Amino acid sequence: MRNNDRNSERKLIITAKNKFEEICGDLKNSFVFITPASLIFLGDHTHYNDGILISTAIDKYSVIIARKRSDNIIKLADIEKDKLLTFAITDLLHQDDFHFRYQLCLLKLLNNDGLLTSGFESVFSSEIPECLGLGALASQEVGFANSVKKILNITIENDVLLEYVRKCGLQNIGKISNIAHHYTVKFASENKFFSIDLRNREYKLIPNKIENVTLVIANTKEKIPFVADICNERISECEIGVKGLRLYIWGIKNLRDVEQNFLLRHYHMLPKKIFSRILYNVNERLRSEEALKYLKNNILEKFGQCITQSHWSIANDYELSCAKCDYLVEKASELPGVVGSKMISCSPWRTTFHIVTNEKSKSFIKQITRLYNDKFGEEPEFFTFTIAGVLKEIPIKKLELQAAN
Repeated sequence: MRNNDRNSERKLIITAKNKFEEICGDLKNSFVFITPASLIFLGDHTHYNDGILISTAIDKYSVIIARKRSDNIIKLADIEKDKLLTFAITDLLHQDDFHFRYQLCLLKLLNNDGLLTSGFESVFSSEIPECLGLGALASQEVGFANSVKKILNITIENDVLLEYVRKCGLQNIGKISNIAHHYTVKFASENKFFSIDLRNREYKLIPNKIENVTLVIANTKEKIPFVADICNERISECEIGVKGLRLYIWGIKNLRDVEQNFLLRHYHMLPKKIFSRILYNVNERLRSEEALKYLKNNILEKFGQCITQSHWSIANDYELSCAKCDYLVEKASELPGVVGSKMISCSPWRTTFHIVTNEKSKSFIKQITRLYNDKFGEEPEFFTFTIAGVLKEIPIKKLELQAAN
């Protein structure tokens, strides 16, 4: 982790500590939970078809400070939004605060299963840009679930905990909720890529042998209205395609069971739009499998090409991109030091990410800014990250000792 990122994380913790003391009196017996954001490189929009996804945890974090109480009162505080919610567990069923909908959903599920046995207080904050979309949301979802499990000593396996998180996502945003993000945030290891096969939930950590790269995020600052509705529409179109293909493939569960050759032979049996949606899903699975081989063998150029190809498939077959994102990817691909570029799926903002060699990252931002400004008369908002994120649980006393030393 770079020094400026450590300083940013430290400031985030200090802000959370100050707020916790203001609301709860002191920090005694509390824990600090530091949770990274996630970014999916390949396999996005295949998670609802048992896809294979490649992702990473990045060095931007949400922070939660939490502590068990001796009564049944629960306090939730969001520093960024300056929101506070206090209630008794006996009143949980009647709580419907939209701002805390994910936290309340999780608590209700745990309570229904007899796992919410005590009150607690929780203060949270985040430095993660909203343009990371589901990767930012996953940090908050998993961070909160992990903190509740820890401070209340809930004895369930981590995959069970993530299933609770997934159910909350499904209830709040529908099937675009991507459990691959949740697994990445929970299980990713520092400086490693993460891959997961959602048919069996098996995941692997892949050593990062390409340490000399920076992740550059370019936010066009163009808001996407009803982004969840758009993405859920693609899910419905894929489900229609599965029903149609079941006339020709016996026993098909979802698009994971469709082979490319079979699909191309039967393209005339499907409406053009439905065929395109299915084609993206089938090809993206093949791209992910191919990219994993390149990643394991440290063939960076080929890995990046898979990412850029994925963007153009999302743009053309899934029709989720826009002129600004396409321009960023097109021009980035022509600049030196750029390994791969792609839009970020299911972000509320039109946003792209670019894998750029460290030595070229600053000049890349300058060049792409100039090109973009010449084309659209405005400048994107940029963020830079590294493949370094890892979830941490730290008793407050230990954290204070580390700070003192």
